[in-house]
Amino acid sequence: MNTVTIRTPQNVLIEYEAATLMERVIAQIIDTALMGMLAFFLFMAGITVFTSSIQTVLIVLVALLFTFATLLCELYGDGMSIGKWLLKIQVKRLDGQELKLNDVLSRWAFSFLEIYLTFGTLAVFMIQVSQKKQRMGDLVATTTVIKRRASYLVTLENVKNRKSAEDYTPTYPGVERLKEEQMLILKSTLDRYEKYKNEGHQEALLLLTKHVCQVLNIPVPKKNKAAFLKQILKDYVILTR
Repeated sequence: MNTVTIRTPQNVLIEYEAATLMERVIAQIIDTALMGMLAFFLFMAGITVFTSSIQTVLIVLVALLFTFATLLCELYGDGMSIGKWLLKIQVKRLDGQELKLNDVLSRWAFSFLEIYLTFGTLAVFMIQVSQKKQRMGDLVATTTVIKRRASYLVTLENVKNRKSAEDYTPTYPGVERLKEEQMLILKSTLDRYEKYKNEGHQEALLLLTKHVCQVLNIPVPKKNKAAFLKQILKDYVILTR
């Protein structure tokens, strides 16, 4: 299993499982097929139904759709085209920030060379040889493609003595208000604190505890903040699984 480590703006390292080459290829095939079918139907409708002037407009629209559809999907779809959404994979910046227009433009521009002009061979080669499974467009944009759920969630399934949400009474009701990305940061911070109990990680634990308490509108515990966050994690896993 290939993994990619992403450093968030909060300077927390989160490990994701990299999307496989097969997943990326299938997602690309789905996107191309969907765009091709839609373009074909629009083109045929233009020929059979509309006048020549409208046909010209439709042909231009079809060309624009085929050219920019993936770019727009990834820009406004949180790094996911339709194919990526179906395969549960996602374009992610390595610094953990949201995708920007220039990131998506870089990937889109290089796709003409890597995917269409070379029939995907250049993209496949780059993904295979690069450490973080990046094609050329990813290297320029400092992005990669990851599986949407972080790999640590598999470990969370093994929480000891977990119960179903129906018969479980959470210690801290309302943990569902926390986002999955926040739980990723929480789990990563706990892991690093357990491994390196230095002053920096103690401070990170304190800041995270204060943030969680603020979201849940509860007082900050005076002692054993690690145990508090572990209980938050346990409540979240059981109530949202």
